[in-house]
Amino acid sequence: MAVQYCEKCNKDTEYKEIMKQKPSKYGKSKKEQFKAFLEGFFSGTASPVLASLDLLDRYVECQTCHHRKLENHGDEFQ
Repeated sequence: MAVQYCEKCNKDTEYKEIMKQKPSKYGKSKKEQFKAFLEGFFSGTASPVLASLDLLDRYVECQTCHHRKLENHGDEFQ
């Protein structure tokens, strides 16, 4: 685990990394879900690893107070 400064605790605490799926920009209808499938399929054929990273958010969570913050660094999280 990494040690970072926690804004809520006001001290350096241990953090753990959490990866969560981003919410879909498409609706819930079958047509919208099919669009999401096609976009994922065609973006995954070029680079499967980068395609899967596009669907994830990276969070870090304080192990003391469980404060969670979004930390998407780098082009793969844009």
